[in-house]
Amino acid sequence: MPPAAPAKILPAPRGWTPQASLAARYPAMASLCRTALPEIRSLEALLDRDEAAGRETSRPRQAIGELHWRLHYTGDDAAAEGTLERVRALTTGAPPSTSPERDECGSFGIGTDVWFLKLDASVDRMLADDFDAGGVAPRFLDRVNDPDRLGAYLDSLLVSRLAEDGVDRRKELNFATGGLVRLILRRRPPGYPWDPRLETVIRHFVVDWQDPTTGFFGADYDIGGRRWRTVDLSLAFHMARYLEGRIGHWPRLIDTLLAIRDDRYPNGWLDDEGVTSHNNYDVAVLFGLGWPQMRPDQRHRARRELGRLLHWCLDTAIAPDGTVIARAVGESLPESYYFTTAFLDAAGFFDPARRFWTAREFPEAPAVRAGLEARIRELHPANPMARMALARLCR
Repeated sequence: MPPAAPAKILPAPRGWTPQASLAARYPAMASLCRTALPEIRSLEALLDRDEAAGRETSRPRQAIGELHWRLHYTGDDAAAEGTLERVRALTTGAPPSTSPERDECGSFGIGTDVWFLKLDASVDRMLADDFDAGGVAPRFLDRVNDPDRLGAYLDSLLVSRLAEDGVDRRKELNFATGGLVRLILRRRPPGYPWDPRLETVIRHFVVDWQDPTTGFFGADYDIGGRRWRTVDLSLAFHMARYLEGRIGHWPRLIDTLLAIRDDRYPNGWLDDEGVTSHNNYDVAVLFGLGWPQMRPDQRHRARRELGRLLHWCLDTAIAPDGTVIARAVGESLPESYYFTTAFLDAAGFFDPARRFWTAREFPEAPAVRAGLEARIRELHPANPMARMALARLCR
């Protein structure tokens, strides 16, 4: 169970970010971040080219993911420098492998040594119906396969103390909870001996974690002896979706979701570049799951917002031939196709039976579907994001 909360938890001040606090405390990391980001964008463009040609890029993409985490969520510039060197070697060295690989502990996180990133790289593959362990046991999961160890690990992620250790635990909280909720509650991967007591631990954790005031899930921060609480779009989406909407406080969650429409991710809908299909997908799913419990005024607002986001997607994010042209910064090419497709699917664009918010018809849907499918089939067929995008298009 999470530890007892302080007497008073305050909402994080509007506009405050842990990244700004880390940058002020760790100027060497802030400097490295400024100088490295243009190079990282160039290296990501090389991987875009490989992915567009159908090549497999798991190892370098995972290394870049670790680098982004170190640059934006930690103050350890030496570790970030080392990761940057590894990224350079992986993106400009030997050609990428032709098929996904697993490490000796059974994870698909072949491009990183960070445990929660290994977990995140493995979850979608291990949830696939055709997953085959191939005789390699996923021993990396043993770390949390005990009620006490799981509870202690989850509790350790709830509050970040930037002044003490220079680590913002929000990313790990997001990836670890999203991955473990799915694997433990769905008893995946097949054959792995999850302790049956873990389900109770993780369900109690989620119930206690949800904020009854906002309805959201978020990361907390100890700042000068005060505890600040954030609302987090991604964390709320993951818990609501992976628990199939069986969470509490839906009317307050929807009020909060509408209130953060113009705020910056992760505390709002907008990334640095503005609207993205990734965040739009999160919003659409939350509206869909919360729809049965929404007030009439909330439904009116949700209809208007979904119409706006759908118009943006069709008008801005997708070219006439199905090419995705509006992407979130740092998003891989397969991810961009998955989140664009997932948003359209969640909004019921392709299937009237899923069109919970409107009775409109979309005669252009078959052409959009065909264009997206053609582009996705050009990607590496084993990429989990490409596979999941095709599964949504070909229901």
